[in-house]
Amino acid sequence: MGAGRPLMGRAREKSIAAEALRAKRGVLLTGPARSGRSRLLAAIAEAQSRPTFVIETRAGVVTVRSGMSDRRALIGADDVADVVAEVEFRAGVLVVDDIDLLPDAGAAALIDALGASSAVLLAALAPRHEVARGSIHRWELLRPLVEDADRLNIAVGPLALAETAALANALRESRHGVGPADDAWMMALHHLSGGSPGLVGELIEVAAARGRMHAVCPIEPFADLLPGGLVASLTRMLAPLDARDRRLLGIVFELGAIPLRHIGSVVPADVLARLHDGNLVVASVEAGSAAVSPLLARVVHDSAPREEHLDERRDIAHRLLDLLRHGDVLTPAEEVFCARFAGTVEVVGPLAEPLAAVLPRAALTLARSGVPRDSLSVIARVLDNGPDLRASAALILTRIALEDYAEAELLLRTLPEPASAAERELALHVYVRTLCATCAGSEAARDRLRALASWAPDDGDWRIRVEQAVAMLSLPNGASFAERAPSPQPVDAGRPDAAVVDDALQAALAAARGEAARARALLRGRQETHGWEVESDLTLFLLHAYTMVMIGEDLVVIEGATRRRLLSARWADRQDEVAVLALLDASVQLLRMRPDVAFASLQIPRIAPPESFRIWFDAIRAVAFITRGDLVHAAEALERIDAASTGRACGAFPVLRETVCARFEVANGRPDAAAARASRAISLAERRMPVLLPALLQIMVDAGVPVSEVRERAVALAERFDLAPVRAFVADLHEAARVDAQPTLDLLTSRERQVVDLAMTGATNAQIARRLGLSVRTVESHLHHARTRLGMSRQERFGQAVGAARPLVQR
Repeated sequence: MGAGRPLMGRAREKSIAAEALRAKRGVLLTGPARSGRSRLLAAIAEAQSRPTFVIETRAGVVTVRSGMSDRRALIGADDVADVVAEVEFRAGVLVVDDIDLLPDAGAAALIDALGASSAVLLAALAPRHEVARGSIHRWELLRPLVEDADRLNIAVGPLALAETAALANALRESRHGVGPADDAWMMALHHLSGGSPGLVGELIEVAAARGRMHAVCPIEPFADLLPGGLVASLTRMLAPLDARDRRLLGIVFELGAIPLRHIGSVVPADVLARLHDGNLVVASVEAGSAAVSPLLARVVHDSAPREEHLDERRDIAHRLLDLLRHGDVLTPAEEVFCARFAGTVEVVGPLAEPLAAVLPRAALTLARSGVPRDSLSVIARVLDNGPDLRASAALILTRIALEDYAEAELLLRTLPEPASAAERELALHVYVRTLCATCAGSEAARDRLRALASWAPDDGDWRIRVEQAVAMLSLPNGASFAERAPSPQPVDAGRPDAAVVDDALQAALAAARGEAARARALLRGRQETHGWEVESDLTLFLLHAYTMVMIGEDLVVIEGATRRRLLSARWADRQDEVAVLALLDASVQLLRMRPDVAFASLQIPRIAPPESFRIWFDAIRAVAFITRGDLVHAAEALERIDAASTGRACGAFPVLRETVCARFEVANGRPDAAAARASRAISLAERRMPVLLPALLQIMVDAGVPVSEVRERAVALAERFDLAPVRAFVADLHEAARVDAQPTLDLLTSRERQVVDLAMTGATNAQIARRLGLSVRTVESHLHHARTRLGMSRQERFGQAVGAARPLVQR
């Protein structure tokens, strides 16, 4: 009963149950499969100071156990009545796990005996709908027990996020010797498990087996092959549902993090009660929302017939549109659902206006999603009714996602001129995305962006906004980071002050020049008021994170903040954000020497990024392959990089490419070529990307360049650039030189070395003298001469050393 996995959390349930038992009131724990109800039952029973009598079924035989070894079989109703009487007499507690699974005769005898007694019962069972679906007769048998008002019913719901984290960290440490996970990994685990303790344990085993204990997610729910044991657990959780229940569960998943106020409009009350009792629709990590585990959704999808049930979906879409008609706000996922399944509504009907408002927004959402082709039919419906800038923008973004860049460029030239501030923001975003994907060189892109100021020549804020977008393209990898940065904001979302954005841009440019102190000073104000955790503007977050990566500081903080945003973008299926954040996380993982985790991050986007962005992915991927020693795949990545046009590989990219190639030459056994490449790249890095200087200097050391020459160059660079990684590299070189210069036993005569060897073992002078047949005075003389040769003071003692190359003394 409740063996194996530790019980974490459940403090509220344990406290309520303990209070009821102290008052001699029975307690029923009701929870679905994998909810941890048996472990909770065991924990409550173990905390009792009174005698406990545990009824169990073993090999089809009902037994009762009191203490560790006193076990006897319960053959008939009289035996059951005797046990209940003994519990009452000794003021104990009768504990029954899975009382709903007892044989009918045993269950009937137990219920009758309890009805005629004041014995206290502590039992666990499945939710009532699950029991009734399995056997109406069994439910009618248990109903008097469950509906007895004198007994307290406690629903064993899903774990809270904090409880999931406590359980997961305990299992990581006890089973795999791995430290606590970061917040994003834990959020993903909670989302995947739905707060089920059983699934938490299984997912940790899967993550450990697949090397994903430090990845963004423990498992990819739709891409990875699910282990058979995990599928069996998920199937067991779904077993109480009929086909209609499963369909509606799948629809709730399609709606994403659905607001709690909407779920009653989507799911009938009886079905919602069953889903809730089964812990299948649980609170989302987003406040005020409910969600379904993607793993459950996958099993539902894989096991359900392929029919769409369009009438049922259309009815749900119409109910959602009715909510919008009455002033509610739909989530992007709900709008997409309505666009897909609402069908044709009456032109003069009550749903015509809300549907017309939803379609352009849904088209933009789909264009940014992992299924951009689905947006085409929605876009066509909008444009059939006349020109619409949002639909035209969605069409351009869709063509970029489908890698039809020539068509995207043609469509951009016909994009309607925006008529409002919100439309200008959207159009600017589309221009940046398109020009990054199609222009051969960022200078041409900057010129075309500057021309957009003519849309509102008298609007000073707009001119500043355009110049900021242009400045983002001047960053060393501007095409990649600006691709999402000038994105459209909701109309009611306040954009940060232009001065704040300008400070962030200047900080990023200062970091690119190696001016760490100035970069930190420019960011300090915003970080003190907002910080990494609560920065709501993605543009500012990316600029701040980029700045810190370029100066090589706060990498752990950046990792956590980036991953939380990456998870949010994944769950909302905003693939343009996913691509940028995945690249940022992969870069941080490489700086932290985690190539396998970097690979996992690069595999997260569902849509291939444009070539101007993809070369950065390939560069990071090549470095990770080299770090792992996989030179074949590293060479393939380098070939893809070299195939990119010179214009696309602009800005700081040539520096990164030379750095990667130099590392490849070292790994491939060509040190001369590596040293030459690294030397050339250092000159480029000084102008374009100083954060790469330590890596290039290390390549020169690995390529066999004399350390004194590298040290001289590193010292000069450390004086020029205010970068902690460069200073750390110089300090490491000085430490290595100090260690190499330590005196060794090779400087001593053979007799002095004999004496010192014994002194290093801790032997006294008298012991050394007896061992070598010398006088104590002679031993002292040898030690004195040894200290003199080795440059040791009289206060230093000989330390433990292994071999002549190790430091000899201890302070």
